[in-house]
Amino acid sequence: MRIIVFILTAIIQLAAAAAGFLLLLLGMNGYSGDQAKPSLILDIVLAVGSALGLGVVSAYAAKRMVERSSFGRLGASATAVVSFSIIGALILVVGFFAAIALAEVMRGMK
Repeated sequence: MRIIVFILTAIIQLAAAAAGFLLLLLGMNGYSGDQAKPSLILDIVLAVGSALGLGVVSAYAAKRMVERSSFGRLGASATAVVSFSIIGALILVVGFFAAIALAEVMRGMK
């Protein structure tokens, strides 16, 4: 169960991160390569880190929900995957704006 929850959460996170990365590339229109590079690195690191981290946390949370509540394995797994995927999407949205802000700071440093 924990491996499936981890994989599902990580895949959903990486899919959301890929869509966010494409939007970030559109948002970086007008910045030079040197100005945009730190922002793109920040977005990639945040995407991979959040996918792995939230995958682990969601698997642990599903295990704890099965042990401590009346959720069955399927209910706990579904609840963990959905809730941590939403949290991950919010983290990626904040990261998107942080990456744009970083590119703007890099533009001002020239």
